[in-house]
Amino acid sequence: MDDNNNKRLDNLFNQAKNEPSKISYQETQKQFLKTTTGVSSSIAGKGIANFLNLKISIMIATLSVIAVGSIFYINSLTGDKTTELVTETIPIIEEYTTDEQLINKASKEVVTAHMEKVNQLPSNLKEVYQVKLELASKLKMVGANDSLKRHKIEREKSERKSELLDTSYRFPNLNYEERRANEKQKTKMLKDLAKFDKKKYAFIPNGSITQDGKAISIKAFYMQTTEVTNLEYRTFLFDLLIQGRFDAFLLAKPDQSRWVKDYPYAFNKPMQMNYFSHAAYDYYPVVGVSRQGVEMYCKWLSIEVNKKYSNKTPIPDVRIPTDYEWMHAATGGLKNSPYPWGGPYLRNAKGAYLANFMPKKGHYNEDGAFHTAKANSYHPNGYGLFCMAGNVAEMVYYFDENMLPGTKGGSWTSAGQELQIMDGKDRFKKMIKPSADIGFRPVIAYLGKSSYSINDMTVTPPGTVKIDPDFYADETEITNFSWLEYVTWMKDKFGEGSPEYFNALPDTTVWRKILKTSQPYEKHYFKHPAYRAYPVVGVSYKQAVAYCKWRTNRVKELYDLQKEAGDKKNIYPTGFEYRLPTKKEWERLARAGYSEKTQKKLNGKYKGHSEMNAKRGKGDTISLKGVTKDAVDILAPVQSYWPNRYGMYNLFGNTAEMVMEKGIAKGGSWIHDGDKITVERDDTYEEQNHWLGFRCVFVRKKKN
Repeated sequence: MDDNNNKRLDNLFNQAKNEPSKISYQETQKQFLKTTTGVSSSIAGKGIANFLNLKISIMIATLSVIAVGSIFYINSLTGDKTTELVTETIPIIEEYTTDEQLINKASKEVVTAHMEKVNQLPSNLKEVYQVKLELASKLKMVGANDSLKRHKIEREKSERKSELLDTSYRFPNLNYEERRANEKQKTKMLKDLAKFDKKKYAFIPNGSITQDGKAISIKAFYMQTTEVTNLEYRTFLFDLLIQGRFDAFLLAKPDQSRWVKDYPYAFNKPMQMNYFSHAAYDYYPVVGVSRQGVEMYCKWLSIEVNKKYSNKTPIPDVRIPTDYEWMHAATGGLKNSPYPWGGPYLRNAKGAYLANFMPKKGHYNEDGAFHTAKANSYHPNGYGLFCMAGNVAEMVYYFDENMLPGTKGGSWTSAGQELQIMDGKDRFKKMIKPSADIGFRPVIAYLGKSSYSINDMTVTPPGTVKIDPDFYADETEITNFSWLEYVTWMKDKFGEGSPEYFNALPDTTVWRKILKTSQPYEKHYFKHPAYRAYPVVGVSYKQAVAYCKWRTNRVKELYDLQKEAGDKKNIYPTGFEYRLPTKKEWERLARAGYSEKTQKKLNGKYKGHSEMNAKRGKGDTISLKGVTKDAVDILAPVQSYWPNRYGMYNLFGNTAEMVMEKGIAKGGSWIHDGDKITVERDDTYEEQNHWLGFRCVFVRKKKN
């Protein structure tokens, strides 16, 4: 429609331009002003009928269309396609006291820009056009109103935050809405810490690392899953203002001039002005903070959480980690891995970079981020920690060097070597001053039993292995034997002819999808004793979810019976459930890798052996003889191959495993190419299949 309007404008202008002048400009001006007196913006063309000269009427109609066309042009600002003009004018709009002034300013710029693109008018019409232009720029532009108003509001908020943060001589009070918003965010932060919310704080179990040839034991602790964000640090600063702690505020506030001072040859002035105050950067890691300011943040968080939850067992101090704690957490449970994601490479199989750093000198944006990235960017490591490599170098204290200040993990300006967990160079060692490259994430000691975390169980839920104190996962895929227990229970409870029993049966006809002679597998795979320890297949997502609920209820009954029998030695969980793992949870389990002992076997005695039940080349599935190179006919028993560090079998291969996100399976299966099976890979499905199974996770529910 815009193109048609523009063509119509151009045609009318050309028609008016080519007409010879019939009357003088002075006469035209008198007639024009007479007819436009008192005309409102919504009916600005209705007086044209008062003109007697037909040619001048055409010219005035043309100018009216220009005014209306400008409205359509401004309205397009809110559409999906942003025009070149908007990107040039909107960012440089100055501050005005009212919305009307702001809109009029933009209107005049748009109409003026359009005037430069149309054909030149005859000299006797220029002043008439200018009069009409003034009227056009006063028109109410409804379409642009909302967009410009939002721009104005966000700009005002950002400048208000800058005003509150950047003053050194006066301390304006936050207004009611600002205080209310800050208190809401503060409450959320304290609640997350008090409950050690999984999304915000990861449990890092006891472990050890080897540094310079010596083994170092690390006690369990909690670590924030992301670097501290601008929003979190700003909440701290505003709370200092609310409490009247002005001296502390001045010491703790970030020095955003570091964006320009650290990189004087880059155009970082917009980052200096907006990075810490604008809402667009709320969830980016805070930078430009001093070591002193970070220590004050940690102390503030410790005091405030214990003050708010004073009737609870005190939370240990929030603090900066030691280098050993940080390295142990960064491994994600993997051994001898240079990077948090496990391999020796900085890219995944698809060629995408796995962290925010500088792949080549001066090429900051090849990894997907020109400066810093959001604090939860890229994939988390095995413990659920984001950006343990790159983004911002994270503050630590070197334990063996009298707690010397330093950093770990490298930043958005680091070369790949600086991202290494153990051997990465620390170019910020001894630095306590602010930097645009340095941020932090806090840790909290784990003291075991407390009202803030669930008391340790002394029983392991049936069929599972422990991942952390309130999260367990099945050791194997669900077997045919387990599913037979389920359908037998349904048969005994509801009867063989019941819909409950019928709906629990797996679909054995799935074997027809791949085998010409499928009858033996249709008949025997699910029920024959020879296949009891094999993974169940032919079950749907709905059936898998129903099984998890059934299993939860049966285990609750088991625990009740054991407690009634007088078992006082064990601590049983109260609130819990079995369910399918989320995609994120499954990927965390799969990234654990092998234990050091198992890895030695695979590199030695079993070198060259297949590590999973998957296709290794063309034709490497069931043959007429019924065997493959691995001596596996189709699927393998669930405890085949080698378990990972958690003790879990066949996360890769055998059956692809359903996750909570319906239609997605992880880990590949016996029919998939083993070389293409990765942690990130998703397989999709719509119904039961001969390659699709599942395993459950056991999740403890925290007390309110």
